[in-house]
Amino acid sequence: MYKNILLAIIIAIITGCSAPKPEQAPSWYTNIPQDDKLFYAVGAADTIDKAKNNAIASMRENLAEQIDNSFKEVTHKLLPIDNTILQNIFKQNLDISKKLFFKNITLANSQSFKGEKLVLISISKQDLFKKLKIISDAQFLRTKQEYAVTRNSATLKRFIVLDELMEKFAHIASLAEYKTFLLSTYNSDDEFEFLKNMKNEYDRLKASINIYVLTDSNSRIFSKIIKNSLNEKGLSTKNSFENEVSLKLLITSETTQSQEYSFNQSKSLVKFTLFDKQKTLLSLRQHTFIGKSRKSYEDAKIQSAVYLKNKINKLGIFDFIGIEK
Repeated sequence: MYKNILLAIIIAIITGCSAPKPEQAPSWYTNIPQDDKLFYAVGAADTIDKAKNNAIASMRENLAEQIDNSFKEVTHKLLPIDNTILQNIFKQNLDISKKLFFKNITLANSQSFKGEKLVLISISKQDLFKKLKIISDAQFLRTKQEYAVTRNSATLKRFIVLDELMEKFAHIASLAEYKTFLLSTYNSDDEFEFLKNMKNEYDRLKASINIYVLTDSNSRIFSKIIKNSLNEKGLSTKNSFENEVSLKLLITSETTQSQEYSFNQSKSLVKFTLFDKQKTLLSLRQHTFIGKSRKSYEDAKIQSAVYLKNKINKLGIFDFIGIEK
């Protein structure tokens, strides 16, 4: 009996040893190499070329994800930062990764596996760093110069300048983090400190400004759009003069109605007059808007308000109402 058991065990061992091992993907594919000098990615497809293209797409996604994770670290120099700006930074991270020119991609390894071609590609982090640094340094320098030039401007004009510069905030932050990631010895403290100071000043100025919007009965449809546009910039439009910078925006209009073929036409000349709390005239601008409708003159005027909104989107609210930087 014992001989039979022993024989069964020996047979099992022999059978197990002689059984073919399951095919495994290479270790470089399942565990992508990490390197200070090179950035790696893997891909799979039915041909080497397609696999390389898939690996490049994966490399772009992985780069953006790595930069995203850097901004999520609790010790990041840019914190604290609100979620809206953080999401804009994430968009920039992805956009930059998609636009990176991968010229010197190296096929580091390849292998056939279960009918597919597996590839491992690499690219020099130093090469990517050099490309991004040229773009980043130029934009950062221009932004610093624009920031410095208007340092002694009036509060509202200073805010308008910072409002434009804040549109570059996410892109500058993203580029700075890319440089830090690609070159471990690179120090981005100056860039992040500048961005934090600019954001803090922008928030402070925004909180100090209130634009009290007054209008006649004919212009109410236009004034609502103006208020909304100012509010979208984070500015207060309450009926008060209590803020550090309290301004009054008077909106008036003259509307004429006419028939043009089978259309009802509404033509409005809209004037925007801005005063400070001492009633000093700061700016004056007027625009003409024409709306047409088969329904009614009222609907035609609504259409003219749509054109007003479109022009605000094109010019920006401050240029639209006549405030120059």
